[in-house]
Amino acid sequence: MSVISIDLAMKHLRAESEDVEDVQSKLDSAESAAQKFLQRRFYADAASLADAIAEVPAARLAARTAYELAVTAAETVENWDDRCAALADAEFVFSEALRDCTAVARGMVINKSIVAACLLTLGHLWANREDTVTGINTSSVTELPHGSRSLLQPDRVSMGV
Repeated sequence: MSVISIDLAMKHLRAESEDVEDVQSKLDSAESAAQKFLQRRFYADAASLADAIAEVPAARLAARTAYELAVTAAETVENWDDRCAALADAEFVFSEALRDCTAVARGMVINKSIVAACLLTLGHLWANREDTVTGINTSSVTELPHGSRSLLQPDRVSMGV
């Protein structure tokens, strides 16, 4: 569920009421992209943030338990290549779970810059179906700018990839 209201998104796009489902899907995508870029989650208010942070220790414990079970199961695999692959898969799932927990633990209440960035991304998703725009002359291709990143950069936790 989006943190930004669908009403605000609809007004931003000047979209028609029959477009609500499409707008909601793109709004969810814009918020997800922003959170991935920030490497942290954002919430509508301090109470929602506190509730999410309170669940982090249990989520970390569940991730560790699942990892230990996966390692135990992998160690029973007789074929060495399959065992290595199973261990690598367990490690990957565990690291992803820990990354998600960290993103929640470092969460924040949404601010106006994040809203603006999400709406900018939403507008891009709404207006463009591709990452590039081809002009009348098909040899002229322009990559669209990512202005939302400049709005998100101050709240980003680490540089990442």
